[in-house]
Amino acid sequence: MLNFLKSKPGECEFRQKCEWDKIAFSFMKECDLILDVGCGEGRFISQDPSRIVGIEQNDKSIQRCKQRDFDVTSGDARSLPYEEKSVPAIHCSHLIEHFAPVDVHKILSEFNRVLAPDGILVIRSPLLWDGFYSDLTHIRPYNPDVIIHYLTPLVQCTLEHISDDFKVIYLKWRYAPLRVGSIYLSNRWGFPWLKKNGYMLVMRKSS
Repeated sequence: MLNFLKSKPGECEFRQKCEWDKIAFSFMKECDLILDVGCGEGRFISQDPSRIVGIEQNDKSIQRCKQRDFDVTSGDARSLPYEEKSVPAIHCSHLIEHFAPVDVHKILSEFNRVLAPDGILVIRSPLLWDGFYSDLTHIRPYNPDVIIHYLTPLVQCTLEHISDDFKVIYLKWRYAPLRVGSIYLSNRWGFPWLKKNGYMLVMRKSS
């Protein structure tokens, strides 16, 4: 289904993020606790506030979550306040691109530490596109291969290898919308003949 909605003249209001939330949550339906790391204002938490808890650093975002009665605490993705192997599922959307490589390594290490056996890890992130660096908080894009590289039994890593225990169970690319004059058209995933501009990576940790 094509999306023609506009938020401003010449711009389109895309609803892909909400659809991707539903798809990500579908992999976690059997989990009794889901940790949303870098939860923002709680868009993903709204999938099931009774089971999804959030970690966030931005005080304004935390306050907005609290106004919606979401369970969100202040915390750092590089040092999660959870015990080893205690979290059945982790969701992390549009976070890692805001960190330098050494910090992304710490974040992935924390995910490995706290995720329980048979746990689900979902990471969503943008790739390099024309507007990527228009956000001053964007450090660099990370393709899914770098995550897979450090969490599965692959070749030598420059930084310390994190885990051999993960397996990719789903990888879906997001593609650029189609521009027709001043209008942007989009469907659920964009148009595959155009440039890739993001992805959803789902991994399972072995028991």
